[in-house]
Amino acid sequence: MERNLNTSHAVTETVVSHSTVESSEKLPLSTKISYGLGDFGSQLFWTFSGSYLTIFYTDIVGLTPAIVAMIMLISRIWDGINDPMMGMIADRTKSRHGRFRPYILYGTPLLALFSVLTFTAPGFGGSLEAKIAWAIFTYIGLGMLFTLVNLPYGSLGAVITKDPGERTALSSFRMLSTNLGTILLSIITMPLIVFFSGGAGEQITARGYTITAFILALIAVPMLYLVFFKCKEVVQPTYTGKISFEKSLKAIFTSKSLICIFFILLLSLTAFFGRIGIQIYYYLYVIERMDLVALFMPLPAIGAVFGIMLFARFAKRFGKKRMLYIAYTGSALSLVFLYFVDYSNLPLLFAGTFVFGLMQFSTPIVVAMVPDAIDEIEHKNGIRIDGTAYAATSLSTKFASALGGAGTVALLGYFGYKANAEQTAEAINGINVVVNIAPAVLFLIAIVPVMLYGLTEDKLKTIQDDLNQRASS
Repeated sequence: MERNLNTSHAVTETVVSHSTVESSEKLPLSTKISYGLGDFGSQLFWTFSGSYLTIFYTDIVGLTPAIVAMIMLISRIWDGINDPMMGMIADRTKSRHGRFRPYILYGTPLLALFSVLTFTAPGFGGSLEAKIAWAIFTYIGLGMLFTLVNLPYGSLGAVITKDPGERTALSSFRMLSTNLGTILLSIITMPLIVFFSGGAGEQITARGYTITAFILALIAVPMLYLVFFKCKEVVQPTYTGKISFEKSLKAIFTSKSLICIFFILLLSLTAFFGRIGIQIYYYLYVIERMDLVALFMPLPAIGAVFGIMLFARFAKRFGKKRMLYIAYTGSALSLVFLYFVDYSNLPLLFAGTFVFGLMQFSTPIVVAMVPDAIDEIEHKNGIRIDGTAYAATSLSTKFASALGGAGTVALLGYFGYKANAEQTAEAINGINVVVNIAPAVLFLIAIVPVMLYGLTEDKLKTIQDDLNQRASS
């Protein structure tokens, strides 16, 4: 890998001038589409594992919900160390490809490999300990490689352009592609798993999951490479000297705006990922309509596509905070509605699920707030730490995925869920609570850090004007 990494912890602290920009023109549509497709590919790795790995572990590998929860928590504890390290390393990378793009180039094939290995189930002679060790190794490896690729990918959004409107556009293209990737997964994944397991009427097998993971990896790799070739790093720090890790960490932990963004994402995505991870239990064991999984699963993502196109643009007119209030309140109300709908009333179940998806226009708004916080950090501390800042938000996403996955699967065990068995009335109601009421509560709590977020549009404009003035002088 062509890079020159400075990993010393005891380096001289320096003040960095405001970033220079080689071009202030509007981004070409091809660049926006290419950037968005990167998250389309990422979803074929991460959302696939988030949606199906829990049921793969419990119903195929034979692990208990408690063991699955433990594996997910161990992985996320390591992420708490790994993600900030990766962000700081990326900030200090020097190569002819820039600070972030080399990791997409070299890390993508490894990510594809581990996405397949994670969905393999070696017998190990029936040894439960060996199965657990394999699950921990592959899942932690998948998480580390996803960080290696996706954190630099996310950081690119702040260095492709410094124009706030173009950053929001990039974020919207990214989130549209995220949901389109989720829609594709929802439509094709279960049919592929069933087909490669031997067809309808046959028991679902590990082979079905493994081959499906391989096919999705083949689709995802070219999309991430398109990001590498089409998305150039335009915003560059003018100072190329050394910045201490201590100064980077201090800048992150003293940024109220970034801390608020962290908790907004943590709470809202814990609700979202937690629901994604166990919604299949709801369709298989509560509604008892396996034939409708391919219709129900993509509905939230389809709704999100429409929501982003219809509502995300109003953030500029009405403000990001106001739109987040609407989104999180609407998400909570739609889930409470789904909890009380009769399981056999399919039209209302479809409608409520679609409205829930419609309210997910919030995500691109929050993601677009991250470059704003990076500008504020640069204004306050004189250093630009795109990678480290995105590591913090990436960490919130990882924690959300773990808490959502581990928490919901632990609750399933608490309510009496038994794999591959007819569920009791208590277990059925428990699945309904975990799928709908629990995430509704988290969406409402997410409103609190939104209220505490103080970087308004007017304040941001003042900061950017001052940064531009500093750069010109």
